[in-house]
Amino acid sequence: MKVHLRLDNSEDADPASSTPFGDILSAAGGVLEAALRELPAPGGGMPGTVEISVSLLTPGEMEEQNSRHRGIDEPTDVLSFPLWEEEGEFRPDRTLPVLPLGDILICPEYVRKTVSTEEDFLREMALMLAHGFLHLLAWDHDTDERRTAMETAQEKIRDALLAAASVAESGVRGK
Repeated sequence: MKVHLRLDNSEDADPASSTPFGDILSAAGGVLEAALRELPAPGGGMPGTVEISVSLLTPGEMEEQNSRHRGIDEPTDVLSFPLWEEEGEFRPDRTLPVLPLGDILICPEYVRKTVSTEEDFLREMALMLAHGFLHLLAWDHDTDERRTAMETAQEKIRDALLAAASVAESGVRGK
C-alpha cells in the first residue's frame, strides 16, 4: 500500500510557518501507510494507493472554512473533509486504483499561538495531521469510548511522525 500526500500551501500563508513542518510531511507517507496497515479496515482492505490532500491555511482562510462548514466564525487548528464517511462509518469505493481519502486543512499560525516552543509546535502540528487523518477514516471523538480510542491512535501516529521526521532530518544533516 502507498500513501500519497498532496500539499496545497495557501498563497497567503507565511512560508516560515510551514517550513519546520516539512520534515513531518516528508515522513508522513510511510507513517500513514503503516497506520493504515495497523488500523482496523471495516469491510476489507484498502486499494494499493490512497491519496490525502493537506492544505496549510492562514487564520483568515481557516476562519472562512470553519464558518462555511461548521457555522463557527473563528479560525481553528484543523478541519477534515472525509470523502467516504457514511453514517459515521468508513465506506470507500475499494475498486478505485487510487483512493482519495479527503482533505485535511491545518492552520499553522493558529497552532503556533497555542504553544510556547518550536518543539511543542512540531508536536502539535504532527498531532493535527494525525487527528485529521483519523477523521478521514471516519474516526470520531463524540463519545468517551471513541474519544479514548482516537486519542490513543492519534498519539501513536503523532509519535511515529515525529520519530520519522527526526530520522529524516538527521540523515539530511549527515550528508
